[in-house]
Amino acid sequence: MIEVAVGEQGNGATFRLTPETRMMLEARFSGWSRGPKGVFLEAERLWDFSLMRDLMWAQVVMLLTGLTEQQIQELGGFTFVDPVDHEVFFESHAAA
Repeated sequence: MIEVAVGEQGNGATFRLTPETRMMLEARFSGWSRGPKGVFLEAERLWDFSLMRDLMWAQVVMLLTGLTEQQIQELGGFTFVDPVDHEVFFESHAAA
């Protein structure tokens, strides 16, 4: 499963792949190199995760990994977590 670390920053949030996820992707996909180091999404006011629609979570993962939705699902889906307290903000598991 792909894990994305989330950092809230006032009116936005930063999303980055965890080191464990980067290592897994490098081992799983020969020649894999990540996309951007991080993705920042900004709100007009104070950041609120309710601004994220279901499709947006997957789009962030695709930007960070360069993988297709099918490849992401084959890896078991993804989860967005706070890297400090491990609070889960959103999860999407592959269909069984």
